[in-house]
Amino acid sequence: MAAASQKAPLRYPVRYRLEALAARLMFALLRLLPTRGASDFGGWLGRTVGPRTSAHGVAARNMAAALPEAAAAQRDAWLLEAWDNFGRTMVEYAILGRLDRNHENRVEVEGVEHLAAVPAHKPVILFCAHLANWEVIPLALSGLTKPLTIVYRAANNPLVDGLIAEARAPYTAAMLAKGVMGARQIVRALKDAAHVIMVVDQKLNTGLDVPFFGRPAFTSPAVVSLAMRYGCPVFPVRTERLPEGRYKVSLEAPFTFAAGDDIAVRAALTEVNRRLEDWIRRKPGQWLWMHRRWPN
Repeated sequence: MAAASQKAPLRYPVRYRLEALAARLMFALLRLLPTRGASDFGGWLGRTVGPRTSAHGVAARNMAAALPEAAAAQRDAWLLEAWDNFGRTMVEYAILGRLDRNHENRVEVEGVEHLAAVPAHKPVILFCAHLANWEVIPLALSGLTKPLTIVYRAANNPLVDGLIAEARAPYTAAMLAKGVMGARQIVRALKDAAHVIMVVDQKLNTGLDVPFFGRPAFTSPAVVSLAMRYGCPVFPVRTERLPEGRYKVSLEAPFTFAAGDDIAVRAALTEVNRRLEDWIRRKPGQWLWMHRRWPN
């Protein structure tokens, strides 16, 4: 088995291996920079490159449809801020270990008492959005509660995915890739009273049509259906960028979803999406507007 696993990378396409090599080299170079310097470089890169890509048009259309009441100039400013935030977040994967709440007082956490009140034998589900640097959430909560089990979308390149997994590993209990196998692992984790976190604002091609900023958007029922099935409290948690390279992680009072039919699941998902909308409206420049959240 060991020999097979050692040879496995040779089966990856050359393109995958070159991408992974470039990513590792970039990580190594970024780690030579001070924390603020690396993040600032990412912000500059995002602001410079992002508006010149086709994704900028997607972001502009998404924002105009979601926030039509905002002036065009204001939306333009938020879009530039969103690219800045995206660039910073991507670069910060290289320096995640420095974003711990105990390192240079970079992260403040509020509301952890809500989570601490849950009995140790009870499973918990947390949900968040692609706001600010969402990777800071499990890092900030590490040591304050059980390490989080992260449900994530695996990168297309498994070698790059492995690099990201290395960055996350020191502060997580486990990382479960979405899919059939991941679904089974999530169930097993909840049965073992784990604290599982899901990012629930991503584009899907299946799911339930639930309003999001007034437009139907496919939404995974997993966070609600699992909570109903296993009696889990569901904690909204968000992160926010603050001035001078700092972050704030806020844990809110939990939702409790009683077991119910499809109508109850849809109603609960509507509540979840409304909470996401509220967060995004507070900080429009810190959300990932570039992905195709809506079908059209």
